Amino acid sequence: MLPGKITNFKELSEFQTVKEFNESNKHFLKVHGEKFTKGELIAFHQLTRYSVKVIGVCNARIGTLVSACHEKGGISRSTVERMLRKARKFGVLSIHHTIRNKGGYAHNIFVFHRFDRPLPQKLTGRQSPQTPSSTVKNPDISVSETKNLETKEIKKLTTKTLRKQPAFSPTLDYSYLPDYIPMDFISAVKPFFTTAAEICSLWQKARIAYKKLQMERPLELLVPDVIQAFKITVYQYKLRKIKSTFSQYFYGVLYGILTVERRRERYAEVHTYDWLNADESAL
Repeated sequence: MLPGKITNFKELSEFQTVKEFNESNKHFLKVHGEKFTKGELIAFHQLTRYSVKVIGVCNARIGTLVSACHEKGGISRSTVERMLRKARKFGVLSIHHTIRNKGGYAHNIFVFHRFDRPLPQKLTGRQSPQTPSSTVKNPDISVSETKNLETKEIKKLTTKTLRKQPAFSPTLDYSYLPDYIPMDFISAVKPFFTTAAEICSLWQKARIAYKKLQMERPLELLVPDVIQAFKITVYQYKLRKIKSTFSQYFYGVLYGILTVERRRERYAEVHTYDWLNADESAL
């Protein structure tokens, strides 16, 4: 991924409004906020403030975040780095490195993810089980009713325990991709992009180009063209000739290839002779 202005990374945003972004972060901090130190929370909030122009995406340098937090008491660079590691570990943030045309790393791209994990419910401790003798002392409850109550309590605890389990991490690999993405495309892409989100995003670009051109043939028959566009993009990326993002360049290459295919389809439609309905006098 090449460095650039923050507006070049709009496609990485997962939020439609700032309100959605703030609600997601608020929910995240309710679940994991206690695992951050005071300085790390200051750094986290500062990072969210720099992630508003493109909602949920930031390209500020770590030094910039450290300087911005100076007015709030000051934090060190290591504090910001610890915050980033924790946020990434808990699944609310991913970090993409950008590479300069002449080689070497440039600034990072910080991408916030939606945090839809349910809040853990506080479970009340179960009372110690009563012995048969203590149960018999209560004449209003029979032995069978006591067993039914215990069974209901166990089911209730089991349900709450399941709800307390953490949600899946957003960084799933390619094996979690939906069935509608062709395996040939996955095989061609996975040596370069390993996460399901990245591969799915590239396939979505192909679907957008396909629908925009209103192709006659099904997209499944055009998979070789999609793979060819991807290979061209990888080649140009290796030559450091891509000025925009990888996916934007891929979309442009694929759109050009499919445009040629669409012209061929229209040419075939115009020059196809209907032998079945032809006038017999013309034969």
